[in-house]
Amino acid sequence: MSKNVSSFGPWRGFNLLEKFTVRRNMLFVELDFQRMAKWGFDFVRLPMDYRCWIIDGDYYRINEKVLREIDQAVEFGRKYGIHVNINFHRAPGYCINPPPEPLSLWRDKEAMEACEYHWRLFAERYRDVPSSQVSFNLVNEPLGNDVNRDRGTDMATYRRFVERMLRVIREVDPDRLVIADGLITRGRYEPVPEIDDPLFGQSFHMYEPAWLTHLGASWTYPWYIYDEQPEYPGVAPNLDKYLKEIPSDSPYRRAYLKYHGVRVDRDWLENWMKPYLDLKEEKGVFVHCGELGVYAKKVPRRSQLNWYRDVLGILSQHKIGWAQWNLRGPFGIINTGREEFHSETLSNGDRLDRELLDLIRGFLN
Repeated sequence: MSKNVSSFGPWRGFNLLEKFTVRRNMLFVELDFQRMAKWGFDFVRLPMDYRCWIIDGDYYRINEKVLREIDQAVEFGRKYGIHVNINFHRAPGYCINPPPEPLSLWRDKEAMEACEYHWRLFAERYRDVPSSQVSFNLVNEPLGNDVNRDRGTDMATYRRFVERMLRVIREVDPDRLVIADGLITRGRYEPVPEIDDPLFGQSFHMYEPAWLTHLGASWTYPWYIYDEQPEYPGVAPNLDKYLKEIPSDSPYRRAYLKYHGVRVDRDWLENWMKPYLDLKEEKGVFVHCGELGVYAKKVPRRSQLNWYRDVLGILSQHKIGWAQWNLRGPFGIINTGREEFHSETLSNGDRLDRELLDLIRGFLN
C-alpha cells in the first residue's frame, strides 16, 4: 500500500451507535449501510465501548462473538462501498462519559497495557483489510487536565499515548490509517504535535457553539438549563440571566462566559477550526471531523439549518470529511424526536428529516 494519505477521503457519513455502550451492545444494522450508500455517503464511524467484547470485566478475556459482530459491520462497509472507522469511545482507563473507569489510561500502567492489547487485537484482525476500507481512531475526546483534573491529561502524556498505540499497531500492520482525536483544552481541540508517521491522521469534533448544538441536552450542564431560542448566526441571548443561577466559584460559569457578547457566525466557526485547517493545507496531514451535529429537541429550525450550511461549507471548502452524530436519533436525520422536522415515512416506518438530508447531500460533491 502507498504510504500516502492523499488518496483517502474526504469521507462523509455518520456515527453508528450499536456498541456505543455495553448496555446497548447490539448488532449493526445492514439497512443503515444500504441507506447511506443510496444517499451517496461513504463513511461510518463506530464509536465503541471495549466492555462490549470483554468477559466478566477481564481486559484479556475476549468475547469472539462480539468481535464477529464488528466484522459484520466491516463486511457491510465493503459490500456497500462505505469506509469503516473503528473508534474506542471507551478505552481501558478512559471515557469522557460516565461511569468513570476504575483505572486511568494516563496514569496507570495496567490500563495503558490493556489498551495496547486491544489495539493489537484489532490490528491483527484487520491487517489484511486495506486502509481504504478500515481505519482506526484511538480514543474518543481525550480531555485536557485544564478541563478535568481527575480524568484529563496534558499534551505530553497524550502524545506519548498516541506514539505507543501507533507503535503497537505498526508492529502488526504498518499500512493502517490511524487517527487521533485532538486533546480538548479550554475552548478548542488541540492537534497532537510532532507525530512522524505518514499514515497518521488527526480529528476534531464540531459542536460549536454549545448554546445551539446542545440546547436542551440533559447530559450537558449548564446548557440544559438554557431555556432560550437562540438565532444562528448571532449572539446567545440572555446569558447574564443564567450566570446569576450558577455559583461564582463554579467551573461551569466559563461555559457561558466563553460566549458572552460573542457573535458566532461562519467566520467564527472557521477560526475555531483553524488549527486543523492549517494542518491539512500547510502540512498535508489527513484531517477528519469525526463528529458533528445539532441536538434536535429544542433547536430553532432556521438556526439548525444555517449552522449545517456553514459548518459543511467550511469542511467542503477545505476538502475535509465528516461524520454526523448520529444517523438515527436526535442529532441525526432519522427518528430525531422532533416530529415537525420529519416529512417522510420510510418503508420500515422510520421517520425521515428529508429537508436536512437534502441539505447535507448538497455538500457531498
